[in-house]
Amino acid sequence: MRTLYWILAGSLAALAGLFALNNRGELTVDLWPIGPQMQLPIFVALVGALYFGFLFGALVAWLAGGAARKRAREMARKAAKLDLELQELKVKQSGAAVETPPPIPLPPGSPF
Repeated sequence: MRTLYWILAGSLAALAGLFALNNRGELTVDLWPIGPQMQLPIFVALVGALYFGFLFGALVAWLAGGAARKRAREMARKAAKLDLELQELKVKQSGAAVETPPPIPLPPGSPF
């Protein structure tokens, strides 16, 4: 499985390198409302757009999972509280079940 991973990763890296070498032409990127025009190689613009899309998607997924993470934290706190309560009840039950017998009176004249 590890060999298959390295074969695929190496192939993708080689394709990315070939793509970058074959697409070195200039591209004008105009970020009209926020900045001036820029001249970038085509592969830089495309890879930058891919990175931006990945980061934006990761942010959206993280924000969407906020409610689930909050619920998981609450459940973990509740489980810890119930576990502590269970341990206390076990200690209380074992203490109540084991009663110490009354002390045996020593005979008169005993050295103890």
